[in-house]
Amino acid sequence: MKHIHGYYSPNDLYNKIIAGLDKVGTDLSEVTLDDLQPVDEFHIRGDTATKELIKLANFTPDMHILDVGCGVGGSTRRLSHVAGCCVTGIDLSDEYIDAAERLTQLLNMQERVRFHAASALDLPFENNSFDGAWSIQMNMNVEDKLGWLKEVYRVIKPGGRAVLYEVCGNKNTPPYFPVPWAQDASMSFLVPPEAFREVITSAGFDIEVWNDKTELARKAFAHVTEPIGEQNLPELGVHLLVGNDIRTKAYNLHRNLEEERVSLIETVAVKPAK
Repeated sequence: MKHIHGYYSPNDLYNKIIAGLDKVGTDLSEVTLDDLQPVDEFHIRGDTATKELIKLANFTPDMHILDVGCGVGGSTRRLSHVAGCCVTGIDLSDEYIDAAERLTQLLNMQERVRFHAASALDLPFENNSFDGAWSIQMNMNVEDKLGWLKEVYRVIKPGGRAVLYEVCGNKNTPPYFPVPWAQDASMSFLVPPEAFREVITSAGFDIEVWNDKTELARKAFAHVTEPIGEQNLPELGVHLLVGNDIRTKAYNLHRNLEEERVSLIETVAVKPAK
């Protein structure tokens, strides 16, 4: 877990994001969720996917939702803003959590959105303490998927929904590295969709929705070409989170999608009502 923590721990992240906002001419006193979107919606299809997940989740303003693997909190804040619910985000990376808290204050959303540095395998919450949960592209870094999902199951109330949007393996192996979630194979734990589905049900959940989003992911990355020479990176982008080789990582993700080495699954799993 240490090398995964290291991968997601860029130094001075919050100030780098602020400098990026400054360079693109954003007025910090009027910063919006959309201004932050290039850096804080770090998953395939970005805020478009987040908005689809919010619709699918159907969370209501009276709910308290747990975001497992929240990164710097982009989707956490988007969920709270659109659905009106309170959201608590957890992530293994202290750097991400520090940036998440400070960006949330910048947006004046700290009343309804909170963060903790914690492991998904040992959630610091009581049983049945959340109305629902969601997790966006985190399982790739989790070897003990059953342990993670059992923890999610434990902390949500009976009848609660867990919304998962996850990269899985596919029929061909191994994937090309590096990819956005891993520098090499030692940090990546992909299982095929069928195996992922089995782990979800083994944790106790009933599967309510199962959507294969691989084709949409493929289309989103269809234009990505192999980077050549010096990389011209934007002022604000996910390279701030996972390094300046992001173009190579995106190109490898494109190849992995094209060659059926990875897939993308969106699912809603329900903890049965007692």
